[in-house]
Amino acid sequence: MVATAVAVAGRLLVHGDFRRWSDEAALDGACDGLLDRNVVRDLLGPGTVEVEDPVHDPDRRAAEASGTDLVGCEVRVQDGGAAEIRVLDTTRPVRNLEDLCYRGTAAELTVPVGHGWTGLFGAIPARSGTEDPFETGEDEEVTVSPVLRCARGSGAESLSGTVGTTLDKSTDDPAARPEFARIATSTAARVSKARHCGAELGKSVGSLGLPVRADEYEPLGTADGTCSGIPAAHGVTTATETARGGTPQEMCLLGDTDGTTRYSLDADYGPYAQERLYGYEEHRRLGSEEAAPDSDTPAHHRDRYGRMSWTTAMCADGRALFVLRPSYGRQEKGKRAEPPAGEADLGYERAAPKAFAERSAKARGCSAPVVP
Repeated sequence: MVATAVAVAGRLLVHGDFRRWSDEAALDGACDGLLDRNVVRDLLGPGTVEVEDPVHDPDRRAAEASGTDLVGCEVRVQDGGAAEIRVLDTTRPVRNLEDLCYRGTAAELTVPVGHGWTGLFGAIPARSGTEDPFETGEDEEVTVSPVLRCARGSGAESLSGTVGTTLDKSTDDPAARPEFARIATSTAARVSKARHCGAELGKSVGSLGLPVRADEYEPLGTADGTCSGIPAAHGVTTATETARGGTPQEMCLLGDTDGTTRYSLDADYGPYAQERLYGYEEHRRLGSEEAAPDSDTPAHHRDRYGRMSWTTAMCADGRALFVLRPSYGRQEKGKRAEPPAGEADLGYERAAPKAFAERSAKARGCSAPVVP
């Protein structure tokens, strides 16, 4: 009996050692060895590890076809958390890889990671019917997207990543929010070293702001973040904004007194601007008649449908793009309202993106935005 018990204990010990070895090997090899095993383990838990390398992912095939360097993997821990990690060398054109440039959703605005990092932090809202649309629960991800600007002469110009993490924690808890950034920042540090990027890295993320919901508006005159300095106008008196600085994308929503969005303003930098511009180029190539920003012809424009206005500026990491879009969300008598089209409205659509772009570009040390 004693011998049998010892044998069973020995088999369990061997099995446990094998499992630990197998899990460590899986984590060490995941994402081409770009993950910090200790950080991933600490966050996702001690259970059995499952790693999937999406080699058949259509985004990866698109990246390989266009000559870009995309690495991705998914890590799941039994009875624990999960993370999906993607890293892209953006030295070459970014095409058909929109999901790698994380911008959040229409329901919320992403916020800066801060602490010396260039990146965005946001949550995918929970399914409809939940009391808190940003409560982190089953199948919800919190995403952190760092962008690294590589040192001159390193080969790569920039590296962009997205890390979606699912944990048994809520972003409503200020103490829990930094946990969602740890895999992203540790991976970014390892990527910079492995790819000889030499990027200036940020510090440990000790705090993160909560993503800003679209209904968290304030008087436009008090805005001091991404909507600061934009003039008010008839029917445009409120702002929904985030802090400015250290992000590859900035967003500002302008609305009326009941919070209905009238205009959205976006600023894209680095690989985020590349992705936007190449996306518009693809639409033109496919025969779209909709006027859209052109990387070779910076301009402020509005087409006959009132779809957008834009301007550009030159920055250290390439051309930045600033876009204003009228909102189509307002409903009148069961029909979607037409965008504002009076002379005063058209004049405001020149003034608002000008003020938005000038302040954003100045904060980045970019050239003055082009004004027709």
